[in-house]
Amino acid sequence: MNLIFARHGNTFGPGDKVVWVGRETDLPLVERGEEQAREAAEALSATGLVPTSVTSATLKRTRGFAGIVHAAICPDVPMAQDPRLDEIDYGAWAGLGSEEIAALPGGTTMAEAWQKNDVWPEGAGWRSTQAEILDALRSFLDEVLSTARDGERRLIVSSNGTLRFVPRLLGVAEPGVSYQMKTGHLGLIQREADGSLRLVCWNRKPGEFK
Repeated sequence: MNLIFARHGNTFGPGDKVVWVGRETDLPLVERGEEQAREAAEALSATGLVPTSVTSATLKRTRGFAGIVHAAICPDVPMAQDPRLDEIDYGAWAGLGSEEIAALPGGTTMAEAWQKNDVWPEGAGWRSTQAEILDALRSFLDEVLSTARDGERRLIVSSNGTLRFVPRLLGVAEPGVSYQMKTGHLGLIQREADGSLRLVCWNRKPGEFK
């Protein structure tokens, strides 16, 4: 059984100010983001990993990405949305650029720890809590593993803040490694015949996905 994870595509176009957006900011994909979804669909088709089901978070950017893949290569399989996959609510950081966050008390240190080591920035003013995000994601993953049958290929589309916790919750993470995922990139976790899980790849460009 294969669990295929994808981060939605770009939500900012050329010339746009790039800011932190989470659950609180429901942006759609821009043209490049839609193109990234088509690239992901091509990669999955080329590697023989055409999904047998598609599940995304409820935000426009994840639904849009999942919908493009679904329509391109697997229009007849089930597609659903699940709020347990929704992105973190970044609260006080929402709508701010990196320089603006760096100007906040402790902003540089907290942002670097989060970006490089997946360390949750306590005291940053995020509305989501780490416990809330982990509990929701754990519930979703437990449900997937308990219901997935051998031979299935489940595509799961979410966002960077949420996805980075997946390898740790599934027990396939390496110590000291960050599991953030770039826009439009893919990851693959396989369940072997003995029931064990194996991280095949993470944060791969569609063209490098194997």
